[in-house]
Amino acid sequence: MEIDKIVGHTAHRNHRLKLSNSMKPTIWIFSLEPLESRYTAQWHKNIPILLTNAADGKFNIRQVDGVQRATKVTAGAFLNFSDTNYWKSSQLCNFIELLDAGETTPNDRFLFTDIWNPVITQVKYINDLMGYHWQLHSIAHAGAYDPSDILGYKMEKPWPWHAERSWFHSCESTYFATEFHKNMFLKNLNIEPEFHHKAIRSGQPHTPIIEQCSQYLDTPKLATMIWPHRYNDDKQPKIVEDIIDGIHGNTIITQQLDLSKEQYYKVLGNSRVMFSCSLHENLGISIMEGVLAGVIPVLPDRCSYSEMYRPVFKYPSEWTINYESYLKYKNELVDFINDRMDNPEKYEEDMRIQRSMLIGWYLNADVMIGRLLA
Repeated sequence: MEIDKIVGHTAHRNHRLKLSNSMKPTIWIFSLEPLESRYTAQWHKNIPILLTNAADGKFNIRQVDGVQRATKVTAGAFLNFSDTNYWKSSQLCNFIELLDAGETTPNDRFLFTDIWNPVITQVKYINDLMGYHWQLHSIAHAGAYDPSDILGYKMEKPWPWHAERSWFHSCESTYFATEFHKNMFLKNLNIEPEFHHKAIRSGQPHTPIIEQCSQYLDTPKLATMIWPHRYNDDKQPKIVEDIIDGIHGNTIITQQLDLSKEQYYKVLGNSRVMFSCSLHENLGISIMEGVLAGVIPVLPDRCSYSEMYRPVFKYPSEWTINYESYLKYKNELVDFINDRMDNPEKYEEDMRIQRSMLIGWYLNADVMIGRLLA
């Protein structure tokens, strides 16, 4: 009797597999939980549209959601440390129900919009044991491999490094928005050279940011410096709090305000200068938003900033490498900022070129989409 049940179940599964073999393959999007305070809400809405348009009917595009219980991030962080695991675990359960219902094909593809998703392990497990030919793709944002990231200095080592290496090897391709980030990942996790081809430099799908921020490009800019970062040690808020008195104009520290995304964009669009002294930046969405809105960036020459921005917008890294060094170079930094506050017209051409660079190289996902659909 028990054997009959097993045989019957196997026959039923084989029938589903024959049906799925005749279906058009699907690209499954495992999204990050949509948070209005981050770009993840924009991605949740727009990545399925972007892929649907690009696929031109060759693939079905389906997004796998989880259950979202919280919409506020953990203090000083970029997500809710508890709820993100609930979201991802429920994503897996929802996908397995679709798998058991015969909704998949052996040639499906997967896009994990954050490589820090343990579901990668379980999807790869299913693929290998079922004999499928699924392709897994992922986007890297940050992780324990980066000593300046919150995961890098909070997580006990070495287990997260092994997990990150495993997820990388489980994927056909992993996408990094900057060469700086890609090279750091490969070096710090000791990825063998024969696998380096799986790490791909690609921009990210941020078309909505271009549209939303560019509407403020010609908004009159007030004598205001904006500091847009999380109140976290790697962003060095102590420096901006100290430098305020020397700036020619007002300074807005956005984390001290309770702004909606729309309110934030309006404040940003009215600002003249955007300042950063961050020690950790693998891409920097907020700075790109500022440039798109016509706000002059003032950035340290380190991390992804070195790669992404024109020399005129960067000050020497040692000026803010720590608070003590900042105090030593404070006068030089104040003069650097005030020159841009007082003479914004000097930087109009550089700003035009900088916007074109960001839109062409970092704010579109053409490379990633091309590989997903190949």
